[in-house]
Order: sequence, then C-alpha cells, then structure tokens
Amino acid sequence: MTSRATLLRTMARLERRQYVGRLHPSMWRRGFLSNRWYAYPGIQDPAVPFISDAAVEARLRRLNHPAGARLLEDKNVFADAVVARGLAGSAPEVYGVGLRGVLHGRSAAALERMRAAAGVVLKPLDGAGGRGVRIVEGERVESLVADEPGAAVLVQERLEQHPDLRAVHPGSLNTLRALAIRLPDGDPVVAAAVHRWGTAASGAVDNVSSGGLCSAVDLGSGRLGPAVGRPRGRGRPSHDRHPDTGAPIAGETVPHWGEVLDLVGELMAAFPEVTHVGWDVCVTDRGPLVLEGNAGVPNLNVFQFHGSFLADPRVRSFYIDHGLLDRRHA
Repeated sequence: MTSRATLLRTMARLERRQYVGRLHPSMWRRGFLSNRWYAYPGIQDPAVPFISDAAVEARLRRLNHPAGARLLEDKNVFADAVVARGLAGSAPEVYGVGLRGVLHGRSAAALERMRAAAGVVLKPLDGAGGRGVRIVEGERVESLVADEPGAAVLVQERLEQHPDLRAVHPGSLNTLRALAIRLPDGDPVVAAAVHRWGTAASGAVDNVSSGGLCSAVDLGSGRLGPAVGRPRGRGRPSHDRHPDTGAPIAGETVPHWGEVLDLVGELMAAFPEVTHVGWDVCVTDRGPLVLEGNAGVPNLNVFQFHGSFLADPRVRSFYIDHGLLDRRHA
C-alpha cells in the first residue's frame, strides 16, 4: 500500500513537471494532478471512477509483459511483427530503416517505390508523441539519412486518410487511438477510443501533447463528440467544429468504424503478449490501417478528457484487479 507521504512526494514531482494552474491539494490526496479538476468532466465527484495519475505512474507500465512491450516499443520490430503475424495488409508499407547513415531497404522494389513517392514518413524508431516525425520527398530520403548518421529512423509509406477526415484538418494525418484490454479469460475488449485532430499549433501531427485536439468516439456507433484540447488555466477548450477549418466534428461518424473494431480485435489476437494497448489507427479509403501500438503508458488522459470511460463493469474490474482503481468502484 502506498503511504500518504510517498503519494504526496509522487504528486509533487509530477506537478512540477506538468503544472499549469492553481494547485488543488484535494486532488493530490486522491492521486490526481491539480489541472485534472478542470480537464476531467465529473472528477469533482469522488464516486465517479477515474484512473489517477499516481496509479498510472506506479502501476501502468506493469500491465504488459516486458516481452510484449518490447515488441511494440521499437517501430521497426513492430512493423516486422505485423507482417510476420499475418497482418501485412493492415499496416502502411515500410520501405526501409535508416541506421548509422545508411538506408537499409526492405527490397529493391520497395526502394524504387520510395524514390517515386511524392512524400514518405520518417519516424524515430523509439519516438513517442509525434516528436521527430517528418514528411519528405521520397527521392531525398537517402541523402537525409546519410546526413544524419546518429539518427535511427523508420521510412514508411505516407497514408492518404479518408476524405471525410482529411477535410477536418488537411495539414495533418488525423488518427484514432483505441484502448484495448485483455480480460482474464483472454478475450479482448475495446475500453475507449478517441479520434485526434491536428491544428495549426500541432502542424503535421495530431497529438494532443503537441497542441492537437481529440474527440471521444461512441464505441457502439462510431459517433464523434466535441474536440477538446489540453487544459488552459481553469478550463479546457472544446469545439463542435474544428477551430482552424470550421469543419464539423461533433455528431459526425468515423468512417469504416466496424472495420476499426475488427482490426483492433485482430491485433489483440495477433499479439497475445500484450494486455493493455493504445492502438493508433488511420482510416483510409481502403479501410483502417494500424500505425503503432502503445504498451507503456498509452496516455489515459486523452480518454478521461471526455469523462470517465469506466462504465463497463468488465473494464472497471480490469483496472481494479490490476491495482489502478479502488475496489469501492466495483
């Protein structure tokens, strides 16, 4: 059991790292950062179940076996595993990997497709939060890799997202994050999902941590809620339409939503080593494609920005059994 003194030290450390407004000691005592008071709808009522920042810090990384986490952490390893486990058509093509100034192509044909592409994606192999992601012309990749011998990057197909999603913010790849858990009997469940949107502030990426927005997705229908961002002062931005483009968001439906759920189920079946994953999915004209899996800390805050996601008793039991939620919420 975590002592109160240990809890307060943990919260003080997290607060120093993330503080953005007025301190709320009552939030600390419950294990939450102060700004959650404004960011999480319903948090003011202690009876409403939320996963605390202290629980995330102490226990979330332990949910997955280290072997499973390693499969997802390195983007090159994950790309190979997706192909090896029979899901090659469910992910963007990987052209090669840049290591120590040399581009190692998957094949001669893959390199030819890369060079002919108007744009390809370069991702740090161990990156997170959209940091370091670039879009460049295919014919420039080899010279860029040679000029950056210290970088380790995955060179990947640039996806064309579904036109309905591109219309919301054309300057970024707007993606889903679907949180999947594995129940004790082995069955996977999608616990929550959000669709993220880039903005003028976030640029080519859609991560909320970079200035993007996210909408809750109704799991039954695929219907989108308002787009919200990180808390500012004593409030949080919320938009029914995209603030830069004016495109409608709230009330719209994610294209191919049923196929998204099917893909997440297939991924959980293909990767039995993992128990708790935030799958990043891009919906294209040809259906949903998986970009990566986040097994370490898949940013539970983006789901809780829309209120508690723990209405399903199976999901509550999962977090209770793993020590992230108090048993009074059973």
